[in-house]
Formats: sequence, structure tokens, C-alpha cells
Amino acid sequence: MVEEVVVTGSFIAGTPEDAALPVDVIGSRELANRGAPTMVQLIKTIPSSGAVIGENNRFGSGSGAATINLRNLNSAVTGSRTLVLFNGRRLPTSPQAISSVDINLLPTAAIGRVEVLKDGAAATYGSDAIGGVVNFITRTDLEGFELNANYQGISGSPGDYEGSIAYGYRGDSARLLLTAGYRHRSEMSVKERDWALRTGPEGYLENPLGGWAGTGNPGQYQTATTAPVGSPNTGYTAASFAGSLPDIGCGANGGAPYVLTTTIVSPTSCNFQYTAFDNLIEDEDHYQLYGKLNVDITDNIEGNVEVLWASHNTPLQSWAITGPNQYPAPILASGASPGGGSSPIPASGTGEQSRFYIPNTNPGLVALLGQIATANCSGAVLPYGVDAASCATGLATAQSQAANAALYGVASSQTAWRPLGFAGNPYTSDRHSHYSYKIDTLRVAGGFRGRFENGVNWELGLTYQEQDFNYNLQDTSVNRLQLALRGYGSRAGNADQCTAAETANFTTNAGNAALGCFYFNPFTNAMQQSLSNVPANPYYVGSSSTIAGLNDAVANRGAVFNWMEEEQRNEITDKLFVADLIFNGESSFKLWGSDNISWAAGAQFRYDRRIQDPDVVYDANATPCVDSAPFGDGSPYCPTTANGPFLFNANLRPYDVERKIGSGFFEVRLPITDNLEGSLAGRYEYYQGQGETFNPKAALRWQALDWLALRGSVSTTYRAAAATITTTNFSRGLTNASGTYRANDLYGNPNLEPETALTYSLGAIVKIGDFNATVDYWNFDFKDQLTSEATLDLLNLMFPTAGPNKCGNAALAARFTFDAAGCAGGRPSVLSYRTQYINGGQVKTDGVDFQANLQVGEVFGGDLSTGFDGTYLLNYDDSGYQIEGLPTSAGGVIKRAGTYRASLFTGYNRLRANAYVNWASGGQNLRWQIRHVSSTTQVEPNSINIAAAVKSTTKVAEYWQHDLTYRAELPWDTALTLSVMNLLDEDPPFAIGTQYNYDPGSGNPLGRVYTVGVKKRF
Repeated sequence: MVEEVVVTGSFIAGTPEDAALPVDVIGSRELANRGAPTMVQLIKTIPSSGAVIGENNRFGSGSGAATINLRNLNSAVTGSRTLVLFNGRRLPTSPQAISSVDINLLPTAAIGRVEVLKDGAAATYGSDAIGGVVNFITRTDLEGFELNANYQGISGSPGDYEGSIAYGYRGDSARLLLTAGYRHRSEMSVKERDWALRTGPEGYLENPLGGWAGTGNPGQYQTATTAPVGSPNTGYTAASFAGSLPDIGCGANGGAPYVLTTTIVSPTSCNFQYTAFDNLIEDEDHYQLYGKLNVDITDNIEGNVEVLWASHNTPLQSWAITGPNQYPAPILASGASPGGGSSPIPASGTGEQSRFYIPNTNPGLVALLGQIATANCSGAVLPYGVDAASCATGLATAQSQAANAALYGVASSQTAWRPLGFAGNPYTSDRHSHYSYKIDTLRVAGGFRGRFENGVNWELGLTYQEQDFNYNLQDTSVNRLQLALRGYGSRAGNADQCTAAETANFTTNAGNAALGCFYFNPFTNAMQQSLSNVPANPYYVGSSSTIAGLNDAVANRGAVFNWMEEEQRNEITDKLFVADLIFNGESSFKLWGSDNISWAAGAQFRYDRRIQDPDVVYDANATPCVDSAPFGDGSPYCPTTANGPFLFNANLRPYDVERKIGSGFFEVRLPITDNLEGSLAGRYEYYQGQGETFNPKAALRWQALDWLALRGSVSTTYRAAAATITTTNFSRGLTNASGTYRANDLYGNPNLEPETALTYSLGAIVKIGDFNATVDYWNFDFKDQLTSEATLDLLNLMFPTAGPNKCGNAALAARFTFDAAGCAGGRPSVLSYRTQYINGGQVKTDGVDFQANLQVGEVFGGDLSTGFDGTYLLNYDDSGYQIEGLPTSAGGVIKRAGTYRASLFTGYNRLRANAYVNWASGGQNLRWQIRHVSSTTQVEPNSINIAAAVKSTTKVAEYWQHDLTYRAELPWDTALTLSVMNLLDEDPPFAIGTQYNYDPGSGNPLGRVYTVGVKKRF
């Protein structure tokens, strides 16, 4: 058997774990004593890792995935700055997990230890290792079979459970490891945690961004105060809908009638709490199969192969019905549209799209006008506002425009309306919309290692991994919604579809059920029961003998909305191939020490490729417009928008991009004296079409005294731009910068340069008897960070919190699209943004890592040990960047240490630390562990202004979690583990400005968790 000694951070065999580089090792015994935590639970106890995803829903980004974020340097936009390895070989980033490595795809039953290199490592591993390296290494200790089962009991949930089987064989010339694992997470509604969902006007006033959006339903409508010119059936040549007609029953159905993010009561606002439809935890299924075989071919050559297949699936992620980011095309030529659409309202300016129109014949509008006429503000349930005075204002506003609505119909607000809100989805059993996410990966790695007769070791390795990410969204067809509002909706699956031929091109027979034509009612009176925490809707109209079409609309509401909705499917495939050739050995040369100089050198070729392949209706090239087939006749064409046919999610553009990278590297260990050792390393990498880079590293370790060693390192490191962001294409995503989700067109940038960093560390290692400790100061200084212009920065530049707006800046104004009010309407009038990927400003961060462990000795018949570890962040300075020549940070450098950024779910906590006390006796082990995350303060204007308005705090308090784990070796080669996580049942600290009222990157939403685990060996 060829000896295999690998320590993360070096390719030289025999490098000790306490060498010059700061490497933490979490072994199998330590993992068992902690109660076999899940991947994300383990990562949250690594102090050098900042905010990570994996514990909760996270709005689809990473649902089912988990990430690592060393030094808090990962980018929410361009992905991970932490390199993750599996058995020393690179893993691909996941398109689901915010372009970070998804560690939930690793075979947990096969993991033997985890090594964390808290230092830049481009000289050793190449790109991406800016923040450090985490290496998951498989076990080598197993002989025979091992069965493992765990169950976690969680209040408000059926609980999580997992099981695995492993087999190990260790023969004279072969070693085999096989594992299979399954893990299930159970749904836990946001309603199971009262701190996460604060409902109604009272809940809004605690956190106006606690899942609230201005695009509500009950919604806002606008009336024509002068008669439109033309016909609502064949199109208006001129029409101005500017009067206000608020829908009735906002507060009674769980809405918040305030100007969003303020405490200003507004009868023409009804904020909608979309998180009422969410789950904090979704149903997830995780599957893993793994095998590794090592075979001695000769005395000096060993072959190895490993295969991993893994998958996780989130089949039904819950969502609310979404609001509009797109609108119908006009019937007549207007604006930049040639006409041929479905809305009678003309487009304006250079716009290709119009507005949603509800005619005066819509039975919901007829019912609403009747309710407005008889409403009053003297009862216990108010039709408008929050008190008698605000109710009177709202009712007067509605009554003043009722006559115009009865004459000319209404247009829905572009910024304060959605087709369905608290009513939920009328055709699903739980009245939620559902998305699904599934990722599969196959990894095959293998190679040979051996030793030449001259003592030089060599290794040839090949790795191929492919990841397929498939997801399915649900969204509403813009064109079908407009047709249904006008009475030309069809029922899903029915043969009697409402057709253009039967209705003279949708100009006659509106609401004619005999032809299969139905109205869709978007008003409050169509909702029987709100899904907020309120009584039945007092304004519900379930039937009418006098309002034409209402009974048919009620009876067929679910089928009509089902016809409007369509599924959007996309597949993203990542492929990674790596070939490594490594040599290492010991030279015949010495300096002044007893050991010879040792060395390593090698070369690597990497190829990565990403392919996006949406289905036809979700493809912006195949289905570019709101009127594209099968949702319309394909006319008019939309050359400037081309974002697809759907209300909320923009269509995607297929792509197929790849990179080829070649590199060569060297490493030398220099035993200068018996007490002083240095090392030098360097790596050259060439990116085809993107340039080249060379990164050196030097490290030094001095055994100053028998009990004290000093160490330090200095290096440069870098990260190249992914091929997906260096094109000129754009992708339309969503942003919550204004408090309501709006479209953002994010453009690629072919001129992106790699981001580079200078990093160094200085530390000490102490070993005195049964006590050992380390302390390391670290410093990262990186430039040209790969990022994108933030919509929040763009918004703050255009509409500063103090001083006038910059609507006169044409270049800046071109980054927005606005509703009819234009830029003068301020933040509420923003409909979409335009940003691009950039090389941002400089980031400097430094801090101190520390750990200590003490073997106390025998106590109560067992061995007692204790210790702690942590990271203290001294500085995290971000110099900002410019948009259209304007600095995003007026004060220059932004001091982020100790702050929280709600828009990125990221806290720059000064202290992350753990402490433990462990008692072991015979086959028993009892461990008490404490996790601590220090407090932060909100720094973004949205959160600061909200806190001031509601007289709350911008502080996110510190978090303490106590875990207790007992493990016992029982007869029959059986082990029992019992643990209580979050023993004191601490709620996560309140964080204003966040959707679930807490920091999901650091806090624990589960409450107290009881775990029982059984392991059996054969």
C-alpha cells in the first residue's frame, strides 16, 4: 500500500497538521461527540465561516442546498470565495446555491474528517481560494457493515429523519468503502413561529418589511376622470386613468393600509404579507450513493476510483401569487407598440406595454361599487383605514370615483396591485402556489499514485462531475389575465375554450358562459376567507341574482385561474473536468537542520461548462412577448422588452459557455534549522481568452521554545470571473430594494478583470502538557472585487434620504423604468432597474482566530476536557464603487464590521465562537456545547428609516445556543446518541427589515430540537 498522507494546504507528503498554515481538523470522534450534526449545523459551528444558507426556505435560492462562507467573503452576486474540496479534489459550484458549492450533495456517511484552511491558497489550488479552503475527506476506519439512523423532533413539524448504510473492507491489497444515505426534512410553516410572521396592521408596525409588499390585493385601481376616446372593446386612442379607487376591506383581510416602509396611514395603499404563504422549512428529500476503491497494483503503484451520485429535491415550495412586473400590450398602435394586444389602454412614451384594464361589466367591479355606495365607518369592521378618521378619508376617495368607474371601468395600479393576494390560489388544495427544485450530481474520480525507485512520489488524477439543476415555477400569463379581466377567460382542461372566432376577436360575448367565456374577479368580494390570521371576509359576495356573470365567475374561479397559470421549467447543467499530475519528494540537500529539503510540483488542466436550457414557454428567444403563442397570436412583437409572457418571472435566455484553464505549480519546504522551517509555493494559471496570473506564497514556522511555536504566511490569491457573466447578455431577475419585488435587468461585462487579494497571517501555537492553544491574526486585502451594481445603491443615488432627487441626471434615470408618474413619483413609481456586473472597490478585512483545549483529567470516574474556539472580526472595510460617475458611498470607506445588511441576509458579526465541556468514561460521552454570535447593527437606509418610523431598534441582538449530547456504546456493537439542540429554546434575535424578522445566516429558526440516533456495526 502506498502511504497517503494529505493535509489541506500542501502537496508535500508528511506535512504535519500543526505546520505554518492555519488548518483546523474536525475528526470523526469529534463529529460523533457533537451528535453527528447535519452539514449546515456543522458549518454554523465553524467560527471562521460567516453567513450561510441551508437552514430555511431562503425564497428558492439554495432550497435544499447548504454553503460555506469563510471570512464572510462570499458574494451574493458572483458566488463563493471559498474553495471546497472532496478528498483533495475540486468540487463544482452549484447554480442553485448562489454559485457556491452545495455541501448537501456530499455523502455524509462517508465523511471521516473535515479540514479547514483559513488562509488564501491560490498558490496551491488556483482560483476561488480567496477566503480559504474546506476539504471533506472520506473515512478509512470501517471494516464490515454499519447502519445509522437519526430522528430530530421539531415543534410544529413532523420532524427530520435520516438513515444510512456503510460497508468497509480493508484487505492486504485492496480497500473498499461503500455508503448509501437518505435524509428527509419536513415542512414547517412560518405560522408555527410567531416571531417569524407578525400579521395585520399591528404586525406591520413592528416590521414594515417583515414580508410585506406594496403590490397588494385588496389592491388599488385607477379611474378615468374624463371620458376615454374610443372603445373598451376595440381600443382607446386616448385615455388617462389617474383617479384613485381603493378596493374595500384591506385591514379586515390582514392587509396594512400604510405607505410602505412608513407609519403613514394611506387609504390608497394596502400592503400584502406574502410570507403568510411561506414555510420556514420545506419538505426536502436528500439521496447519496458513494463508493471508493483503492487497489495495490504493485508494491509501489496504487490505483483508486471513487463514484458519487447524489440528489436533493424540494417538490413543493410554497409561494404566494406574485405581483406584476409585466403588463399587456395595447390593442391599438401607441407608444412603441404597433398594436394588436389585449388592453384597450394605449401605451405611453417609448413603452411597448400598456396597463391591465377591468371593464365596467366585470361583475366584481359591479359588486364593489355597490359595496362602496352602502359602506360606512361606524361599525367594528372598517372598510378603509385603521380608525374612523382614516376610514372616512378612504371611503370618501372611493365614493368620489365610483361614478367614473361605473362609466369607464378601471385600470389596476402598476405599483399597488396583484391579481390575487390574501385569497390565495383558487385551484390548489392549500391555496398556495408551488415551485419545485431538484438537483442531481454524478462524480467520477480516479487515478494512480506511486513511488519511483529514487523515492519521488507521483500522482495522476482525473475528475469528472456533472450537476443538473431542474426547477419548475408557476406564473400567470399576462395576456390571459387581461382577457379574463375583460370576460374572455377560459377554463383549464375544458373543451369549450373562449376563442377569438366566437367573440369577434374578443369584442363581443364577454362573460358568455355558454361559449366558455368567463370573467375573472380580482376584487376583495371574490375572497371568502383570507389566509392571514383574520376572521372570514365580511365583504365576500358568493352569489347574486342581479349582477350578470357573477355566479359563473364564482363557480369557475379556480378553473379560470388555472387556465391563466403556466409552469416554467428550466435546466442548468454544470460540467467540470480536472486532470492533475503531482510529484513530490525529498531532496538530498539540507540547510542547517536535520531534515532534507522536500518539494512538490505539478500541473493541472481544468475545463468547466455551464448550459442553460429553458423549455419553450420559458425561453425568451422562443416565447419573447406577452402575446407570443400559446398565450396569444404572436402580435405585436416586442423588440425592446422580450422578457416573455409572464406576470412576475422573466423568461430566460439559453446559453452554453465554457472555460479552459491550464496551470503549473511548485512547493518547497525548507527546514532551515531544527527549530525553523519555511516554505515557498507558486502557481501559474492561464485562462483561455481571459489572461494569466501567477500567485506566490511564503510561510514560516519557528519553534521558539519547547512549548511555543510562531508561524506566519503571506501570499497573493485571485478569482476569475465566471464565463456566464462575461458575455453581453442580460438576465432579468428580481430585487426587493424598494420593499416590493421589482425586475432588474443585470447585464454581463466582457471587460471584467479577475479580483486579486494580498493575504497574510501571524500566529502562535502553545502546547504545555495537556493544554494546547493557537492564536492567529489574519488580514485580507483584495481589489477589483467581482460584483454587480446593487439596486439598493442605484435607488439611494437617485432618491437620497436627504436632499433632492437626481431625476435630471439622464444617465442615471436611464437605469430605471417608471410608472405613469415618472421619476417625479419617487421610489414607489419604480417598475424596474438596469444594472451590470462590475469590478467593484477594495475590501480590507482582518481579525483574530483563537482556540484552546485542556485535558482536565479524571472527574467522577471519567476524563474531562474543555475548550473554546472563535473568530473576532477587527475590520471589514468596503470602499464602494461608482454608478454613472457617482460614488455609492459618500463617505468613502464603509465600515462593515459589527453591521448587518438585510438586503443580502449578511451579518458581519464581530465575534463567532464556541465553547464545550466534554466528559468521557468507557463507552459513554457527555458533551455540552455553546455557540455564540455577537450582535450587529443595521446600516442600510431602509432598515434605519423603518426602525425610526416604528420606534424600534436597528440592533440585531447577540445569539446564544446551548446543545447537550450524550453518546453511549451499547452491547452488540451498537451506539446510542441522544441530544437536545438549543436546550434553552432560544428564539433567534429580531432583525428589522428582514422577511422573517431574523437573520437566517446565523440564527436558528427550529427552536429546541430533540435528536435520537442509533448506530449498529456488523
